[in-house]
Parts: sequence; structure tokens; C-alpha cells
Amino acid sequence: MSFKFNFFEDQPKENSTPNISATKDSATKEAPTENVSTSTEAPTEAEVRDFVYDPSKINLLFQQWVEVPLSSTLNLYYLKNIDHSMQNITASSDLIPRVYEGGFEVWECTIDLLKYLLSNPHTLDHATMVCDLGCGAGLLGIYAMLTSSPPPTVHFQDFNSEVIKNFTMLNYHKNCSTLTEANVRFTAGDWSSVKLDHYDVILSAETIYSVESQRKVLRVLQAHLKEDGAAFIATKRHYFGVGGGVVDFKQLISDNDAKLKCEVVWTSGQVGLARDILKITRVTSP
Repeated sequence: MSFKFNFFEDQPKENSTPNISATKDSATKEAPTENVSTSTEAPTEAEVRDFVYDPSKINLLFQQWVEVPLSSTLNLYYLKNIDHSMQNITASSDLIPRVYEGGFEVWECTIDLLKYLLSNPHTLDHATMVCDLGCGAGLLGIYAMLTSSPPPTVHFQDFNSEVIKNFTMLNYHKNCSTLTEANVRFTAGDWSSVKLDHYDVILSAETIYSVESQRKVLRVLQAHLKEDGAAFIATKRHYFGVGGGVVDFKQLISDNDAKLKCEVVWTSGQVGLARDILKITRVTSP
């Protein structure tokens, strides 16, 4: 059974801004929030773990799916009702830094980047190594698999193991189980700890929402983007109260002399909480 959501209307998805450590019943849920966790408990760092995709061990019977219509010939699906052991956290918070990074949600910036890739089909040309960084549902990497021939090697990475094994891998199986030449890797862990490869294309959404996350993303790009590669990051223009967004990320790149070029290649153009897509490439020496 699937539920069809029309993501291609102009209206943004309800509750699409990560509400950092605020309750889901909070009145600030529909708007940018400044409510950062004040818990005195030490944050739980995610374990670093690779998962082996074994289709024989995945059972999708009786699952319900959300349908993402991309074109007349391509729809993507992601799991609607997710069974996992983090229910006590996700029931009250969309995101708790370094504990739960929002991987069970599908944020509207992911849909923005899917639409951009659909409108710019050459983006993935000649890409043999692709990373879906902070993958959550894994829709960006799944799209790369389904629209390239032959499919690239795709590395799905998320902070939480529960997200990878109970959400990403099931979504991958639902969408890509018929691919005969697929080569995938699933990894959970913090960006400062996981072992990444070198990529032609890095795809990511809603990952530069804070100062800390921006620094980690920058280090990933510096270390793992191939010389002629490109990263595409879909983001809110501003994340109020947590120091994230486009201006701060561009400034971080400049301040660190990162030898990276960052340009806005798409914008929602709306007044208020605008959304952008950034393209980051290496600066080549003259």
C-alpha cells in the first residue's frame, strides 16, 4: 500500500523545518526555532558501523509506503510507518544534535534536490562514486542508482544505525531490488569518525543547519570530494538561532581558505524562509 504525496505544488511541506529538541506539539514546530537542547546529559555519539545489504533478509510484506512522483516514468517510495527502538526520542523531538539527527524525516530540501537533479539530468553523468551524505530515507542515492546506466557505486551514510537498518535499507530494497549491477554501501556514524571514500558527486540535504555540522561537512568535502567532483547541498537559507545556512557556510569556506568554490544553483525564490541548492567544487590552480 502506498500514499501519494504531491511534492510538486508550490506549498512547502508542513513542519518541514527541523525543530531542534522541541516537542512535536510545540507551537514553534512550523517555524524556525531557537530551542536548542539544554539537557545536562552527555550526548550519545553514534557508533560507527557498516551494514551489509542482504535482500534475502528484508521482508516488506504489510509495509505502507509514501509515493514521491518525480516524472511520468519514475516514482520513488519511502517507508511510512517505521519500526525502530528510538521511538521515545523521535516522538518528542525532530532532531537532537549528536543523538538523533533527524534521519527518520523527509525534509522538503530533499525534494528540492530531487527536482533539481531531474531538471539537470547531466549532473550525474560519468559519476562512478556517489555519496548520499546524511542520507536519512536515502532518496537522493536511490535516485542516482535508478537514473544512471550503469548505476554508480552509492554510499549511503547517516548518523544513526537505527535509521540505516530500519529506514534507508528498506527504502533502497523497495526501489532498487531489481537492479542487477548495483554496488552499495551503508554506513552509520558521525562524519568525524566514519571511513569515507572519494566521490565524484556528493548529495546532501539539510546538513548545514548549525555551526558544528557546517564544520564537519566542510571537512568531508575537503577530504573526500574528487578533484573534478561536485557536491550539491540543499538547504534552508537561514537556520535561526543555530548559526547555520548559506551565508555562514560560504563564510566558513572563505575563512578556512578551503580551496572550494560555492555557488547557489537554485533558489525557491520565496519571501521569508527561502531554500537554496549549493554546488561546491574544488578551485583548480592556474
